[in-house]
Amino acid sequence: MNDFRFKSLAASYLSVILLTGVMFTAACDSAAPPRALGDSANSASAQRGQKPVPAIDQQAIESVGNVQITKLDGGTFKLSDFRGKVLVVDFWATYCPPCVRQVPQLAELSKKYRDKGLEVIGLTADDNAAQEKVVEFLKKAGADYTVGYDNRWLSSAFLKGTEDENGQSPIPQLFVISREGRVVEHFIGEDQRRGIEDLEQVVSQQLSSR
Repeated sequence: MNDFRFKSLAASYLSVILLTGVMFTAACDSAAPPRALGDSANSASAQRGQKPVPAIDQQAIESVGNVQITKLDGGTFKLSDFRGKVLVVDFWATYCPPCVRQVPQLAELSKKYRDKGLEVIGLTADDNAAQEKVVEFLKKAGADYTVGYDNRWLSSAFLKGTEDENGQSPIPQLFVISREGRVVEHFIGEDQRRGIEDLEQVVSQQLSSR
């Protein structure tokens, strides 16, 4: 009798765990896709300098280090593959004008500091169906750094806390990650007072620190 009750209790616990997992996955899959800054009045105020307050969840970001990211050519990579390097992670899309303006600048930054330990990683919100368009754009922009498709796990970890009232996070968003794997800087949108020069300064400082 006791053995029967134990098995019933174990089955109940297992059901709860499985249901929780399904609900969590569904929540991630239903998250709204990123929106390009410039699509709403809120984003306009962000471009004037009233940017959303960054909400970095370091633990969540570290937890997605081994998440498989699909490359444009179908291969895969993980953020953890670049452990020991300084990373600039760019959430972007070809339908986002500020993102498009920023990519050539990141390409130059990558070429300038790659041999010193920098790795630029682009995570595009473009749909897989737009692959040819994305590849052509990157070629014209001279962006030969690592680019893959954003996914719900990465967005949930990195962009959490920047959502608008519709549950959409703005792009572009840039994250600078130290050699030790910690986010040391976070840029949201396009700001004339805090642009590529500031990003380069942070990258240079991180590369020179050991």
